[in-house]
Amino acid sequence: MSSRRNRVTNKKHGKKIMEERPEIKDAETSMLREEINNDQEKELEKCEYFSDKFLRVSYNVTIYLFDVTYKIVKFVFKISGIYLLWICLHYIASHLYITFCVPSTIFGFIMSPFMTATPHCLGLRWIVYNAANMINNMWLVLGAWICSTILIINHTETRDATSH
Repeated sequence: MSSRRNRVTNKKHGKKIMEERPEIKDAETSMLREEINNDQEKELEKCEYFSDKFLRVSYNVTIYLFDVTYKIVKFVFKISGIYLLWICLHYIASHLYITFCVPSTIFGFIMSPFMTATPHCLGLRWIVYNAANMINNMWLVLGAWICSTILIINHTETRDATSH
């Protein structure tokens, strides 16, 4: 009868639940909590390791990309620095010419024939004209370089194909 009293049947789920003494139940619960805490600590260590590794890899990749980008920008600036200077001069001189030599007002329209002969307007017009010519020449040089590079690559591939 005591064994019957210790057993309770849950008829909804068809499971048998054992009634146990409270001190055994508390000991099992504390052991279960310790196991859960240990598992959580192990998972946390794995996450921390992954997080540290991810941060280190991300940092190294960022430093590498910054270094490569810096080298590319430095190389491009060395090659095309003078052309960038002409582009900037053209842009700035164009806007300055509009501002100082041909303002967009009625008074600017009336004064424009007189202002075009002033030294600063002549200088700005010279910069705009020559900068535009330099930019055109830059495009011609770039186009010729691209065409010659394509022809060299095509010539190399043709020679390799005929030798096999």
